[in-house]
Amino acid sequence: MNKRYFSYFMVAMLTMMFFSCSKTENGNVEYIPFQETADGQWGMISLDGKVLFKEEFKNKPTIVRDGRFFVRTKDGVWEMYDATEKPKKIGGDYAHTSGFRNGKALVALKNQPVSIIDTDGRVVKNLDKIDGKQVDGVRAFEGDYAVFMTADSLWGVINQNGDCVVKPEYYSLNDYGDGKFIGVNAKYKKEVKKEQKDKVKISVINPSGQVLFDFSAGKYENMQYQFTDGKLAVSVKKDGKETWGIMNDKGEIIVKPSPKLKNIGTIHGDVFTYNNGDGWGLMNTKGETLVRAKYEFLYYDEDGTLIALVKNGDSYEYKYIDQQDNQIGEDSYVKATLFSMFDGQHALVKPNDKIYSIIDKNGKQLENLPDIVDIGTYEGESYIESDYVDINKMIAGFNISPDGLYGFNYQSTPQQAVNMEVKQDLAIGDKKHKAGTPYWYDFKDNIMLSGQSEGINGWISIQYSGNLSRQTYRTKRVIDYDFGDYYWYHDDKIPTGYVWNKVKPTLFGLTIYNGGRMHGKLRTLFNALSQKVKSWGKVVKENNGAAIVNLNNGKRAIITMEKDKVSVFWGQLKAAKDIDISKYKDACEEDDLNNISYGYLNDLFSDEVAADTAVVESDSTAVE
Repeated sequence: MNKRYFSYFMVAMLTMMFFSCSKTENGNVEYIPFQETADGQWGMISLDGKVLFKEEFKNKPTIVRDGRFFVRTKDGVWEMYDATEKPKKIGGDYAHTSGFRNGKALVALKNQPVSIIDTDGRVVKNLDKIDGKQVDGVRAFEGDYAVFMTADSLWGVINQNGDCVVKPEYYSLNDYGDGKFIGVNAKYKKEVKKEQKDKVKISVINPSGQVLFDFSAGKYENMQYQFTDGKLAVSVKKDGKETWGIMNDKGEIIVKPSPKLKNIGTIHGDVFTYNNGDGWGLMNTKGETLVRAKYEFLYYDEDGTLIALVKNGDSYEYKYIDQQDNQIGEDSYVKATLFSMFDGQHALVKPNDKIYSIIDKNGKQLENLPDIVDIGTYEGESYIESDYVDINKMIAGFNISPDGLYGFNYQSTPQQAVNMEVKQDLAIGDKKHKAGTPYWYDFKDNIMLSGQSEGINGWISIQYSGNLSRQTYRTKRVIDYDFGDYYWYHDDKIPTGYVWNKVKPTLFGLTIYNGGRMHGKLRTLFNALSQKVKSWGKVVKENNGAAIVNLNNGKRAIITMEKDKVSVFWGQLKAAKDIDISKYKDACEEDDLNNISYGYLNDLFSDEVAADTAVVESDSTAVE
């Protein structure tokens, strides 16, 4: 499932490069990985400049919290180590991990559900089911809470002990922030899909699951992702122009949307960064300007410190300022991070294109640092998926047989398939012609549907013997001319509408990709599906990536494995001798790391995230 990368309806949530949870909520970062040479091994250095070890790991480790860090092996699993001069492996091999926060980490052992572990690798609680529902995955802890998703795509919340504190009743739910969650109850699912904002309520929920208040999704054009210090930036749109204001945690507007506020960034106490269309500055809730809006971007850190992005010719540079717009330190940087990302006293900077450094709160670079040519700030995955799939149970859930699948068979009418297409919101429609009517199907002889079993998605295809519908006509006789008792005419065909054809399925198909929990399981899936399909008849052609089976009912099936999917088709296939399966020989699943979800600790330095661009484009939306 690629849901870790979340859809929160059209209520776009303004996100920043830096998250609102502070170091005190997730625990301080104790060490960060570094390289002294571009082709060297990775070591660990503390934020006050003390080297823990050098040249130890080939792959980049995560940052260290609670004395622990993780390193990914060449086989794609995560190993946990203690942060000592000679790090020792602890615990098992993990398919997914969040990294530690306040002594707890969310992990999924290979082929196992998500669990909470302590720093000794002991399982605190298995999260195979929460509130009686199978768990698909859990987002990383923010503070003492983590948002989870069930196999039927409902969201809820657990605490650090794994106890359910907000029941999985939400179609969408944002992470914990400032003692609250923001979500949309599942009862609004249909309205959300139809983008009927005025019929949807957005709820503000406390960690006990109590709804503090609701407001209409149609009331605001956009809103920030989380509350900060009891405040949430929201926007309205009037005459095509969007303006921003601030709502408090009682639902009251305390800063009215204004043309001066084209965007609002970070909120801290009674001050906030804002954009007036010309640049970013700092303002208080009374409307008083504290820093003129002149920067390319401005982010409030903590303790009166801000980080500013300044354009310098064709490039950009960062500097630190206070609330009076005085520069902290004398230097500007190619890249820079917040102090609150780590221990509150130090920040990572890149003075030039060749080297990194560490500065203190006065903006001074630490002395006697080793050469640092690269630094890592990755802390673990943002969404920790269960790695467990009961393959045979999952296959059974798609209800495949020689005569059909997923409730369809060789007698299923076009209307039956189209009805499910409509139910799944996959059908085309408009104001004149409703979705699911014959008007849309006079050129189609197949239907593609989405199926789900055990939380795993599969694409279902049904091929029919002809177009699903046709246009109907009536005949109108037109007299062209007459002569005496004779006349000449022609018949015009006048369209009268569309009707369903009496066609039947000729071919069924099921395709399952290796995204989400299916990553690394294609071979197991192929073997299990092959065994089932082979039981329907006799194998007539086979290699280790494909098999053709003549079925006992006179039809034929083919099952194939490719680098990212397994497919099976059966029905009126051409003769086995005319089907080339050589391209599937030696098929293997591609280890595509893009199918694995990642979470970054506001990573301004990683190769995986164009962080400086993300900082500039601060109005990008993250939706859940």
